[in-house]
Amino acid sequence: MPYKDLERKKEWERIHRAERLARRRELRGIAAAQQATRPDATRTEHSVAGFLIPLAAGGALAAYNPKLGMVAGGATLTIAAIFKKGWAWWALGLVILALALFFYWNKQNAEGLGPRKTGEDI
Repeated sequence: MPYKDLERKKEWERIHRAERLARRRELRGIAAAQQATRPDATRTEHSVAGFLIPLAAGGALAAYNPKLGMVAGGATLTIAAIFKKGWAWWALGLVILALALFFYWNKQNAEGLGPRKTGEDI
């Protein structure tokens, strides 16, 4: 593009106007296609439901079968450590594990306080 002479510059721009507009349209189309293939990142905000639903499920599992609850809590803590998850994963794993241990010890104590079988009938 000749820039030294103002008249030659205007003439060049007039002659090549269609090419420049076509190139701009092409570049806009490419940019739009790239944006469509790379949508915005997913949300990083934590919702309350995202924490309470697994907590309720883990608590229910721990109440139903404390050993499975301990496995679930331990697995959650292991995943949090291996994949370097956030504090919510750690808290979730600890709470599920604590609930499972509570129900396990509660079940053990209830069995210990029940009627003892000595093998002798009275």
